[in-house]
Amino acid sequence: MDLWLAPHDARVRSLRELTFGCSPTQFGDCVALATGDRLVALRFTEDREGTLHTLRSEWPDVPFRHSANTEGLITEAFRNPGAVPILAVGTPFRLAVWEFLRGTPSAVTLTYGEVARAIGRPTAARAVGQAVGANGLAVLIPCHRVVSRGKLTGYRWGLERKKALLAWELSRRDPLEMPF
Repeated sequence: MDLWLAPHDARVRSLRELTFGCSPTQFGDCVALATGDRLVALRFTEDREGTLHTLRSEWPDVPFRHSANTEGLITEAFRNPGAVPILAVGTPFRLAVWEFLRGTPSAVTLTYGEVARAIGRPTAARAVGQAVGANGLAVLIPCHRVVSRGKLTGYRWGLERKKALLAWELSRRDPLEMPF
């Protein structure tokens, strides 16, 4: 089960330690943060130390410790993304966008407007774009599935990686479940 928490939630403020791990994937190196068996962050990186520095600045009051278990969660995130528990921290609007995306089928793309309508905020396509860009749980909250009308647009970790993630999801999809 996933947790969706606002930054001011007492459970976020009570975190005493986060574990981190770094691992190569078929889409590039990743750095992850976890609390217990829940991933808090999963980020593609070209600079592991720089990414860890950024994560430490986002969690300034929480000590980090390296963990092989967290590296195992990275592997599992690419084996079965929907099965990895997460702790997502964001505003109520961002959490609504991310929770909706977490429940979308693999290899399906949606426009920003479609996501906005699906969460009951039909005029909030631009805000959906901001929520998508703020997602720090790559693959696990599949923001790579959100596109502009009829075309691929930017992705926090690069447009080529977005194309590769969509192709990967399509290649893993059961042909009997295809939407055509």
